Amino acid sequence: MTTVPDDRSPRLAPVLLVLSAVLVTAAAAYLDSGTTPAERAVVFAGRGAVTSVIGSVLLCAAAVILAVRPRHAVGWVLAAFGGVWALDGFFESWGAYSAAHGLPGTDLAVWFVARFGATLLLGLPALLVVYPTGRLMPGRWRTVSVAVLAAAASLPVALLLAPDSVVFRELPVPGVRTDLLALPMPDAVATAVLNVTRPLTLLALTAAVVVVFVRHRHASGDERTRLRWLLWAGIVCVLTVVVAVLVPSGGLTTALLAVAVITTAVSVTIGIVRPGLGDVDALVAGTLTYAGVAGIVVAFDLAVLAGANLLLGERLDERGVTILVLVLAVVVYGPLRTWLGAGVRRLLFGRRGDRYDVVSTFAARLEETRTVDEQLPALASAVATTFKVPFVRVEVLAPGGGTLAATHGRVAADGQEIDIAYRGERIGRLTLPALGLRSMLSRRDQGLLVDLVRQAAIAIRASLLAGELQESRERLVLGREDDRRRIRRDLHDGLGPVLGGVAMRLDAAGTAVDADPGRARELVRLARTEIREALDDVRRLVHDLRPPALDDLGLRAALEQQAERMRSAVDVRVCADGLGGLPAAVEVAAYRIVSEALTNVVKHAEARRCEVRLVRDGSAVVVEVRDDGRGIGEDVSAGVGLLSLRERAEELGGRCEVSCPEGGGTRVRAWLPLGAMHEEGALR
Repeated sequence: MTTVPDDRSPRLAPVLLVLSAVLVTAAAAYLDSGTTPAERAVVFAGRGAVTSVIGSVLLCAAAVILAVRPRHAVGWVLAAFGGVWALDGFFESWGAYSAAHGLPGTDLAVWFVARFGATLLLGLPALLVVYPTGRLMPGRWRTVSVAVLAAAASLPVALLLAPDSVVFRELPVPGVRTDLLALPMPDAVATAVLNVTRPLTLLALTAAVVVVFVRHRHASGDERTRLRWLLWAGIVCVLTVVVAVLVPSGGLTTALLAVAVITTAVSVTIGIVRPGLGDVDALVAGTLTYAGVAGIVVAFDLAVLAGANLLLGERLDERGVTILVLVLAVVVYGPLRTWLGAGVRRLLFGRRGDRYDVVSTFAARLEETRTVDEQLPALASAVATTFKVPFVRVEVLAPGGGTLAATHGRVAADGQEIDIAYRGERIGRLTLPALGLRSMLSRRDQGLLVDLVRQAAIAIRASLLAGELQESRERLVLGREDDRRRIRRDLHDGLGPVLGGVAMRLDAAGTAVDADPGRARELVRLARTEIREALDDVRRLVHDLRPPALDDLGLRAALEQQAERMRSAVDVRVCADGLGGLPAAVEVAAYRIVSEALTNVVKHAEARRCEVRLVRDGSAVVVEVRDDGRGIGEDVSAGVGLLSLRERAEELGGRCEVSCPEGGGTRVRAWLPLGAMHEEGALR
């Protein structure tokens, strides 16, 4: 590989490369203008300027890369590759010019074109093993890459060192020798070496493609995008080879070679300098689609012409062929191209091109589903069918902290994950294959996927909320019945017997007041004690229904009282101003949430300090309890206390979040809506 120059040359190198490209191409064009086709045919040369232009394109691509990333190896590989190609064109022109005008240097020119030009075989494998990072892959693949470079260099070296009698059956130019560096070796040995190195070159190219595949398999982010630019160039090169084989023509082959080289140079340059310049996935998909459509249409045209020729025979002259082709182009080609294009796109990439149809069909399918268990398979199936991928997995977070999942197809080895969000809240994820042509999503494809996921997220969220609402209603009903049963039991088994006993003692005291006044006073004293105990039971029942401190002290003072009880275990600070006139239900919910959160802090957090903040935020009250304890582990599932916090907030139409900030500790934050009745009261 070319040696990277020192730090003084990065800015100068691109200028020198472009200047060299211009000078070499101009010189080749000037020499071509001084020779005739017959003179060029003597040395089996064409217009060298055409070859120099191809090399100059590579030199300019290298200049762009080195201008942005001066030490990138891909830039220097392109520079070396393009330099040899441009010089090959120059020497092709010089060989014809010098031979025609009797100037020296014909031997050198023919040697360069016929022998040294074989080093171009090393360019593509070298580019493949270092693209896009500019470095060889680590580990065992580094050894493979070095072996690729050695194998690719074997044939050029063998051609440089072999005698003319082995390389050519007859000299390309009579009287001109091309074995300037040939070693003295028997023809049999040289022939054996060439026979071994020729398949090594093909093997090296195959192994280089495998290295690119392995690199793509381990790549992610921008590196994978850069490799897809190379994939697009490879597809174009394969298509040009196919066309060159099917339509053999010297001029067309040269043009196709130029297209392949220029496409590779441009795509590699974009991949290194600005990989996000265009939608490469859409470019790859479009190239394959139009190639398939063009191939099928051309085959159809040829079949029609062959059938017409078979039926009409000699009656179908050149004018008839022209008219038939025009009729086919106007009447058949347009509709057929549209139909075939849609068919090929659907065969290769699924229904991702029919955006409206996909979205409307999926919406109708969601309307027929009622539960998450039906919606998840519907989403997985819709994505798999639309994008024609072999594997899709959908996961959503269940209300209890677990996950619900549905899988379509066989699990892929590597996957790419896409979050499913609803109003900024992540509710699940979608997993697709990361490898394979169909896993490449253009921006349009990503937009379609977002539309599908958005619809599914709304439906899934609605189903989850409906399920949570039903469960919450059931819990409310059960809780209300439990409260009624408890109050009935307390009144029947506790307060009722006590009051009955008091009544009996008072009756007994009334009977004994004349006969035994002392006994009567004792009975009255016992009745008074039992009445006090009954009053305590009543207060306990009232406190369970609504904490009396809220009515006696107000919300802030009640919270201060609750915090005071906890200060023996943790330092609690309360900040709650401007909370007057809150609805009773909001006061109770805020008090209960803070009480439960403080209890959790004392029991589980191992905290030293805790801060309680209540703030009126528009039409809601924000309750926040934050401590500096050890937080909640990822493997800890939500317990009764945390579920109770959320349920109390959701009973009022609010929400509650429990998180562990980066600074440590735990933060409980609840939003409690003030309600429509409170807003109407405030307006009045």
